Amino acid sequence: MIRKIILFSFLIAFFNIILAKHPRREHKVYYKNTRNELNVYKLYGEKDGNTVLIIGGIQGDEPGGYLSADLYSELMLRKGNLIVVPRTNFHSIIKKRRYINWDMNRRFNVEPGDSYEDKIVKIISNLMDDSDLVLNLHDGWGFYSDKWEGPGRNPKRFGQSIIADAEQYVFKGDTIHLKKMAMEAIKNANQHITNSYHKLHFMNTRTLDKSSKFPQMKNSATYYALTRLGIPAFGIEASKNIDNLEDKIRYHNYAINAFLEIMDVVPEFPSVIISPAQLQYIHISINNQRPVYVKNHDTLYVYPGDKIKITRISSNYKRGVICDVVGIGTEQDFDHEIKITRDNKIRVQKDAETIGTIYIRLKNIEEDKITYVFQNGGKKISILSGQTALLKQNTRFKLLNVYSPDFNGENLQVNIKGFVPPVDLNRGEDRNYWLSSQDMWSKYSIDGRGKKYPIVVENNGVTISKAYIEFYE
Repeated sequence: MIRKIILFSFLIAFFNIILAKHPRREHKVYYKNTRNELNVYKLYGEKDGNTVLIIGGIQGDEPGGYLSADLYSELMLRKGNLIVVPRTNFHSIIKKRRYINWDMNRRFNVEPGDSYEDKIVKIISNLMDDSDLVLNLHDGWGFYSDKWEGPGRNPKRFGQSIIADAEQYVFKGDTIHLKKMAMEAIKNANQHITNSYHKLHFMNTRTLDKSSKFPQMKNSATYYALTRLGIPAFGIEASKNIDNLEDKIRYHNYAINAFLEIMDVVPEFPSVIISPAQLQYIHISINNQRPVYVKNHDTLYVYPGDKIKITRISSNYKRGVICDVVGIGTEQDFDHEIKITRDNKIRVQKDAETIGTIYIRLKNIEEDKITYVFQNGGKKISILSGQTALLKQNTRFKLLNVYSPDFNGENLQVNIKGFVPPVDLNRGEDRNYWLSSQDMWSKYSIDGRGKKYPIVVENNGVTISKAYIEFYE
């Protein structure tokens, strides 16, 4: 009886593990809402099998690769598993540059530093540990040919090729037949490519040979996966010289799908549908208030010093969308508090392409209506912005409040220059303290003689008004 209970418990646990793992999708985000954001998608099929790692956008000026990888991020799998990293180097994608500090695809066999590139390389290296095949997607110049046909088509060009570091490689006694796998994938993919000039070819960089013309490949992702982990790894290169972006994405898809077939990973194949990216609207919170709805090309009006936070971006794409408050913060300002001190604009991008603009304009402040109210002995006195309150020396007074038709006075900072309140942390807020001329530091007075002192009113550190107190005998 005990054996049956143990066996039954084991079967329940086993099936719970199976049901929990297949099919499902995991999505993990590193460095969220920064220009280095890294999205990793793990897709598990209905049936278990090999795992293929797809790396896109490791170099930011190669959209065919990262847009193709993007199409696999939410794929349904019948069998096998996928790990998809569509935008490995998002910062360089935003800038439409090959790299920012270091070429990320040359950082896999070097001593790591503190750069964001090396931190992401470490994450990708760990993902390789869980993979059976690595595909690194690129767009390369020209067209590869194993013989010279011209400056745009020769053995040194990378475009329209599947690249391996060797024809075969022996790892711990097992032979990895790279060329054989690549040629099978090429044969399959080329059946779908009607333009003969765009057919794929096998390129062997012979990275392990001393005479290799591409020794820099020893620091690449594919070389690391092959020689450190014993995983077959290939670079898939569409040509940068193909003008039609959809064609480049499609060629990547053909190659990826061919490798998935080789690895017996069975997906619901994605189609190439590239609609123009469009911004619909964004939600913006001002000074932590309830967000307001702002449509593309609309204008947001704020006061100098107001802090805005973009809390939602609505477009026809979910991934690769960022916003930049121009000249402030970084290229990715989503969900970051940004202080506005001048007319500006919010640029919304899909990867490197601008898809919308929100304009920011400063409101005019009715400074001449800002009122300062004092308690002086038994009387209340009021002055306007720019005016001076005359106070008798040694008589106690306090600044009760500052009123403005534009601002909630409670949110302003009112600093009587020359007065330090009796608190552990001076925040520059001096309302409702009883003081006299004896409490002032004369070095902060305008004349240096302890007679006249400025009162500065700020909105989040931006001065919006000044008035003065002056002592007489």
